[in-house]
Amino acid sequence: MRAALEFATDPIDPSRFSQAVQEFVNAQPSLGAWLLIDAALLDSNRLESALNRTGWPHVNALATTPLAAYGARGPQLLEIPKNDAMPAEGVRRLASIGSGAPAFSWLVSNQSLEQLQACFGYLAQARQDDLKLHCRMSDTRVLPSLLATLSEPQTQRVAQVVSQWQWLNRDGTIGNWLAPPLDDGVADTNDHLELDASQFASLLDAAEADGIFAQLLETVSQLVPRSGRALFHRQLRRTLEIATGFYVAGNPDRLQFVVLSLTCGEDFYKHPILADTWQAVAQGTSLTALMKNWSEDLWNVLESRTQ
Repeated sequence: MRAALEFATDPIDPSRFSQAVQEFVNAQPSLGAWLLIDAALLDSNRLESALNRTGWPHVNALATTPLAAYGARGPQLLEIPKNDAMPAEGVRRLASIGSGAPAFSWLVSNQSLEQLQACFGYLAQARQDDLKLHCRMSDTRVLPSLLATLSEPQTQRVAQVVSQWQWLNRDGTIGNWLAPPLDDGVADTNDHLELDASQFASLLDAAEADGIFAQLLETVSQLVPRSGRALFHRQLRRTLEIATGFYVAGNPDRLQFVVLSLTCGEDFYKHPILADTWQAVAQGTSLTALMKNWSEDLWNVLESRTQ
């Protein structure tokens, strides 16, 4: 059995999650309601059991694309029946599988299942120049930044199929995407999402803190709090922005900057003793390489700030 995945998110309250979905669905009774589940972030046995217990029809959201090969580990699309007497209990049961997993979003649409699958395939099969990417559009750590970075034609492409889309943010608040009015002739006609350099950079930037979080868990897990992880993610984002301001580039150096911030105080970088370090970094020298030559006195000064 694989170890439970950990995320820079606060746990989901299954009852609150169920209530949010129920209110959303009830507010738009004329539209089909769907739950999108990122199965890769959940225990597969528990998910299969919960899906079977609901009895609601569900399919691979990417079944009509080459990404269908992910099978049961790919995103699952579950239709929420309007005539089911217990939809709230079913949603609550699903949410309890992985209370901290950013794996659930819900949406309404007036389009067919096939149109929904085509839309999700469009978002998941991203490309940047000649680079083919699997964009994890069902992961709610990715979904908000993905929808926010779409161009107008790309937004129109999604709006043709999805009327409204919601999810829980890291701190438990509800995120929302509302389709803009359709503009004939504007929608992207590609079968995949073509990202320009700016869009690609924006998505990479949005994902960096989660990547650093995972590296911290692997290397210095004692620095990762057991609770308040949405706030911790915000702290990581802030620290990485500061690192950018000091021209700290590349994952090893940016990870090291975060570790210094967590062990020597968030404002460690302000100490005058590091002035030469930041000047050298701005000129292209690696922070990690410079640290190998830091004196014992310099370390003592930095470490004393946390005592």
